[in-house]
Amino acid sequence: MSSFKKAQKAQRKTHKERSQPSKRKRLGLLEKKGDWKKRSENYHFKEKRLKALYEKARNRNPDEFYHSMINAKTKGGVHVLEREGSQYSTDELKLLKSQDLNYLRTQVTIERKVHRPLKTTNPLLPFPC
Repeated sequence: MSSFKKAQKAQRKTHKERSQPSKRKRLGLLEKKGDWKKRSENYHFKEKRLKALYEKARNRNPDEFYHSMINAKTKGGVHVLEREGSQYSTDELKLLKSQDLNYLRTQVTIERKVHRPLKTTNPLLPFPC
């Protein structure tokens, strides 16, 4: 019996949505079912998301406190990050950069010392000494 129903369904005419009548062109595009469904799903998705956010805000603990809130500032309810200027003077920056370079140089020499014995045993290795 079910195979007979399937055969009947296969022979049914598929009805297509009609186009916008020419007299109503001035009113804009005629919304089809697929368009409405997408718009509806998007609307409900946003609605659920907003509802969850409202719920989260409602359940917020007003006594909640973090130490980072001491220095935080808001303007119109929006957090504003205050970036401090350079903490170091130009002389201190030069010193830090030279220390970084010295550190890198020492690391390179250490690596070369490690690879030098390997290079002597196997001359086909690609790294320089």
